[in-house]
Amino acid sequence: MSNLDRVKINCIIKAKNFFRSFSLKKGKEKRKKKKGKEKMKINNINIYNNYNKTFQANPASQAVKNLSERDKNIIKKYMTGLSYRLKMTGEELNYFHHIRTRKRLEKEAYQYIAKKLDIPKEILPPLVQVTGDNRADYSYAYLDNVIQANSKLQTPKNEIFSSMRHEFQHFMQICNMLRTEGLADEVQTYLTSASINDRKEFIANLIKSSNYKMLNPEESPNAAWLNSLCDALQNQDAGAFDERFKPMEESIKQMWLQMKEASTKHWGVIKQNSGEARNNRVLFEDLKKYKQNGDIIDWAINKVEKDASLAEDFTYNEYNQINQGCYIRNEKRIRDALEKDKFFQNLQKIARERQKSNT
Repeated sequence: MSNLDRVKINCIIKAKNFFRSFSLKKGKEKRKKKKGKEKMKINNINIYNNYNKTFQANPASQAVKNLSERDKNIIKKYMTGLSYRLKMTGEELNYFHHIRTRKRLEKEAYQYIAKKLDIPKEILPPLVQVTGDNRADYSYAYLDNVIQANSKLQTPKNEIFSSMRHEFQHFMQICNMLRTEGLADEVQTYLTSASINDRKEFIANLIKSSNYKMLNPEESPNAAWLNSLCDALQNQDAGAFDERFKPMEESIKQMWLQMKEASTKHWGVIKQNSGEARNNRVLFEDLKKYKQNGDIIDWAINKVEKDASLAEDFTYNEYNQINQGCYIRNEKRIRDALEKDKFFQNLQKIARERQKSNT
């Protein structure tokens, strides 16, 4: 690992740990009833009310104009985060907190979040145990619609719920894109093509890594089909490989058609030119830029990941019963502290350069 990579990783870890340690500290403090602080709290509540009453209805209103861009972004982030909460009851939290093993909590979290998000059974991404990597215990393989979990789970118990919520948010992003008027067909076409190419590459690499070994039809139900692909690759016949791959292509096309139809029928159409539709367009454009094997900077600047991380953070606070106090004041303090941090400044500089090169 290079020194630059270490700097990047340290920046992300410091930012995340600062936020969570700050939140935990604030959650344990007793509220002070000084007049000055009560007045600040009231002012911030008024800002929330101004957003609710005027920002969505009339973005050009004077109340909104008086807010700084930074305050507007914080408020938008706060309101979006509120919509991602699972609204767990005290009884539910007590039940989950008394689960002793991490794998059982993982299973319970998966089932609970799927139910809370009201996901149709026919498109619910299965939870699959895999040999994990060093980056994360959980991932959403969106081209296969599968949530992958590390069989040797390392995630602390108090982060399992929020980590699972992060991956489910990626699933919801895909569903929301697929039911957006004026965008759905484009998304379906892109995902179908990307999935076909991904599956072709995976199978081709699997065959090559086996040194073109033929399978025994008695041991594998797909042996005849895989052997025909192996034969095409060994003869370097790309045309034959593509032709023999067509049954898999049809299966993939049906998968994405079902995803679009089921999500639209269940949750309804997102109207074109609505705020949600515009946001889905932004997420789709960033999804196309997403690099599966990219570095941590690619992850940090991607809006798809930022959105999922917001759902993760709000779920983390909810599950761990952290009272953040005034959200705007805390966000300002966190941003002020990070902006003075040399590692974070380094990260921002690298991120800005990366964003420029991606446009």
